[in-house]
Amino acid sequence: MAGRFGKQAPICNVLLALCLSTALAASLSACNLRKAAETPAATLPALTQAIPTPPASPTSQAFPLFPTSTGQPALLTPLPTPDENLTKIKVAYLKDGNIWLWQDGSPSPLTNQGDAYALKISPDGKLVAYLRQVNAFHAEIWAVEISGENERRLVSISDLDTIGGGVRDANAVAINPYHMEWIPGTHRLAFNTHQVFDGPGLVLLNDLNTVDAITGELNYVLLSGWGGEFVFSPDGGQVALSTPDAILLADADGSSYRKVLDYAPVTTYSEYRYYAAPVWSPDGTFLRVAIPPADPLADPRQPTALWRIDLDGAPAYQVGSLSATPFFDTPVSFSPDCSLLVYLLEYGPPADNQRELHIAKADGSGDWVYQKGRMLRFYGWSPDSRRFVFSVGEDQQAQIGSLDAAAQPFTGEGVNIFSVNWIDEQTFLFVQQKNRAFDLSLATLEGELLTLDTIIDTPPALDF
Repeated sequence: MAGRFGKQAPICNVLLALCLSTALAASLSACNLRKAAETPAATLPALTQAIPTPPASPTSQAFPLFPTSTGQPALLTPLPTPDENLTKIKVAYLKDGNIWLWQDGSPSPLTNQGDAYALKISPDGKLVAYLRQVNAFHAEIWAVEISGENERRLVSISDLDTIGGGVRDANAVAINPYHMEWIPGTHRLAFNTHQVFDGPGLVLLNDLNTVDAITGELNYVLLSGWGGEFVFSPDGGQVALSTPDAILLADADGSSYRKVLDYAPVTTYSEYRYYAAPVWSPDGTFLRVAIPPADPLADPRQPTALWRIDLDGAPAYQVGSLSATPFFDTPVSFSPDCSLLVYLLEYGPPADNQRELHIAKADGSGDWVYQKGRMLRFYGWSPDSRRFVFSVGEDQQAQIGSLDAAAQPFTGEGVNIFSVNWIDEQTFLFVQQKNRAFDLSLATLEGELLTLDTIIDTPPALDF
């Protein structure tokens, strides 16, 4: 039956995608692509954007205000032998174009072709999905067991061409995977695609597809024009989708499809389009999203709108707004429990590049300045929403911030740090550049430091 979501297509080869998503077993059937002339707008009712009165919020809490940190620095002590808790962690990363896995205290290669460039490790840690560069323009999605066995193609060039169907631009030289993620609790990998041109520019097809990494079954969940950028609910049952001017919701199989928020397209001052980034609450009952102003560089600065989207069918409503640096510099970052947010704000003469790190409630109330400094950058919240990592200064000295205390900087080796990923409330993974070398390391809040591997020339993509 033709419609906005296609049925499963026969698998000749396996689909390639930039983002990994988990796979589930299912049987193969035929897929009917929508005609290019059909558009989602033709069947979706207009959404009234009148903002209803939001629910009453608690009285704003006055958070303590900390000056620039003066506390003792957190000393990162290299471990002579791997800590038992750290060796339980599995980290997949790229080195010399191959997939490597660090586990049980040592690294080992999983592939040897030298053409991988993106990866995702499955939720159960048993599979790694990755993108392989086939030629100058084409890429495919592959997977491998963490034992290094059963390396196989999941999505092929012909599969991707089928996804492009009748909507592919005549000037496009390829259809490639763009974003891939494992669907929580499964071995199904979700991905969308983009058109590749012989020149600059990023054009998404705004689709959504899944491939089962065990059976190879490919499913066109939402065809071109119906999907977009995506994020699955914590239980994997629903998916939030964003386009350059709307946010939509659907069940994981594409059913119960509906638009929940319209927003004005945002100027990026570059050759790509802005896609909003909604964040799921831990219980999957609502989403939060920060929508930048249509012109992020307007003078005077225009506010970023803070929205809440409930899954009970009520209209989305704006809960607040704030003034922040442009999204392409540092986007507003909601805490994992969706109760707080962090944003950056410039102050002083622009040439001085001075910034404030602000913490506020998710509706923008209770705003307080946690840290000030030159070239300040924010890297992310801990899973318990109590701590975060940022860097400050010309040498980008890394700092561990806390809702309960002043920031504690690393000493000595805490410079040129990026790709910070919290593994749990006490442990984080990061990359540190040292001239041409990039150290991939684990650290704990207790000050332990363990370098997993060193990669030369190219900073590693990674997942854990």
